[in-house]
Amino acid sequence: MAIVALGLLQFIVPLASPWLTKILIDDVLGQKPDSGWTLQRVVTTFAVLYGVSVIVSFARNNVTSRLGSRMVAGIRRQLYEHIQKLSQRFYDSRQVGSILSRVINDVNGAQNLVGSNVINVAFDMIMVIFAACFLFSLNVKLALLSLWILPIYYLTFTNLNVRIRFASRSVNRQMERISGVLVERISGMKIVQSFNREQTELQRFDRQSEQHINHSLSAQLLSNTLGRISQTVGYSGTLITWAIGGALVLQGEMTIGSLVAFNAYLGQLYGPIQRFAEVNVTIQNAMTNIERIFEVFDIEPDVKNAERPLPIKNCAGDIRFDNVSFTYETELPVSKGDKGAPVDPDIVEKMKPPKSFYWIPPKTKPDPPPTTIETRVALKRISFHAKPGQVVALVGPSGAGKSTLINFIPRFYDVNEGAVYVDGRNIKEYDIYDLRKQIAVVLQDNILFSGTVYDNIAYGRPEATMEEVFEAAKAANAHEFITKWDKGYDTVLGERGVRLSGGQKQRLAIARALLKDPRILILDEATSALDAESEELVTEALNNLMKNRTTFVIAHRLATVVRADQIIVIDNGEIAECGTHDELMKRNGLYRELYSKQLKAMRPKGMEQYMLR
Repeated sequence: MAIVALGLLQFIVPLASPWLTKILIDDVLGQKPDSGWTLQRVVTTFAVLYGVSVIVSFARNNVTSRLGSRMVAGIRRQLYEHIQKLSQRFYDSRQVGSILSRVINDVNGAQNLVGSNVINVAFDMIMVIFAACFLFSLNVKLALLSLWILPIYYLTFTNLNVRIRFASRSVNRQMERISGVLVERISGMKIVQSFNREQTELQRFDRQSEQHINHSLSAQLLSNTLGRISQTVGYSGTLITWAIGGALVLQGEMTIGSLVAFNAYLGQLYGPIQRFAEVNVTIQNAMTNIERIFEVFDIEPDVKNAERPLPIKNCAGDIRFDNVSFTYETELPVSKGDKGAPVDPDIVEKMKPPKSFYWIPPKTKPDPPPTTIETRVALKRISFHAKPGQVVALVGPSGAGKSTLINFIPRFYDVNEGAVYVDGRNIKEYDIYDLRKQIAVVLQDNILFSGTVYDNIAYGRPEATMEEVFEAAKAANAHEFITKWDKGYDTVLGERGVRLSGGQKQRLAIARALLKDPRILILDEATSALDAESEELVTEALNNLMKNRTTFVIAHRLATVVRADQIIVIDNGEIAECGTHDELMKRNGLYRELYSKQLKAMRPKGMEQYMLR
């Protein structure tokens, strides 16, 4: 409301100035004493108006800046909050950089809609109406003549605007591709350098950047063309008005002051249209940014709470899978052109409107980029029961579906068929937040965030005391190496904990899980990438973590799961066998085959004489 009020106040000067100029020329300089106006009075009125204009402009620009900043912060927060609600299915088919492009670039672009120039366009449209009224009050015939260019403006804007919107859409989609590849390659710079691919990646970046420049120049060229057409038409209208208006003055049908005022108001009629043409590319870019933001908002979370979710007060950790089946559906971009020609996935081709000419402004809502759905059956009819406090090991060949299975427990995905029960209730009945409070995950490649050691350990319980963090670190065999650092628990870790060894990262991740004190624990290849010394320390820490908790262990090293209460062997998405280590070894099935192959690999042929006996 403040911006609207200040904008209306700004109308005073441009609307009053031509009329005061008419009074100055016709009444004051024309020496009409009965008009009541004097030179001093006119100049004083001008001074007051100019002073008000300066104050109002300052206040309005300040309010606009505050509104823009708050709007951007609000949209970015809502977008980030919405993205956090989306399941892993959303992230499976999108690059991190492309998601960041929506949160950063598109939200920043949307801010331009509340920038001073764009907001001025809205007020300029009101100015056009007032200016037209003053034109008709001065001379009806000349006013009608001056409006002849409006149909030309209309058709020009209608046809060029749609092309600018499509060009702007190409610009933003290409930037998303650039962001996606850039974040991915920077994250994997060690691989890029180790394989000497710097020049190849630089050429790839150059190719994408060149396409982005081409799209940007195309949008700018269209906007520039629109601006120059508007300028030319405006100049033509002004020349015609001076010519015909001058003739009317010479014939005595119009005063000089009226003609000067008329042309001033004509400038206020044509000027906003020309200014709109100048900022049009900014407006169209901002509109495409908003389109892309709402594309994300339109994605409904496929994992969400029930209407009245149940809280979990005292979780026992009883987990049962009942005929669970699941199929991955991954959305992939179409990799072939219309005629079957290969398409460069890094390049966004120039987007064009479907028609060459429009009489009325078309709807420019974009069609979604062409995609195909790739399906893969991951699990089929999985049923088993993990009692509270049990250790359940999931083993089997790579790609059998082990990691997919444990993703259902914290509801990273929802099953397609069947159900997962926690303490006798379908997990879909529980509040997701409450459910995940009962679960901790330790992965093979754990994510540590940039921040202090304390911040990372206390991530799941930020209210934890320093003493509680110490105890968790000691139980995870991490306290000793932490205290050797100069700043101890205040040591700042790099992004993803890159300055730590694999064993140190795992022990910090275990300390983080211990501090959370979950009832359900998921260990996904938690020791597979460690050396012997680190594995011993991590294994001891894991044993501390697993006490009195229902634990799911995924491990390729079968020697680490021999003491599990249940070993579930998964092959091709189905349970092949289930039992204890001793039971499965007696069956001569897949588990025994995998176990024997690993023992054989540990004792290669020809090396028996070197093995300890």
